[in-house]
Amino acid sequence: MVDHWGAALLIRVWLEDAGGMRARLLSLPDLSDGRPAEETTVAVASSPGDVLDAVRDWLEGVTRQAPGPLNGDA
Repeated sequence: MVDHWGAALLIRVWLEDAGGMRARLLSLPDLSDGRPAEETTVAVASSPGDVLDAVRDWLEGVTRQAPGPLNGDA
């Protein structure tokens, strides 16, 4: 079985009394070496657009760290 590098992103969203929303994006790194995973706050957001921007930024960072070419990359 080939080792696969990866990471996880958790998005917590809650609604506020005034009709707004809040979100917290948490990341867990791929720790296949057995170390305990520590979650890291990637972003906090107060609109759906801010959440999408934060997810895009996180994905771009993850793909830059990938050890080899991703599907579709040359």
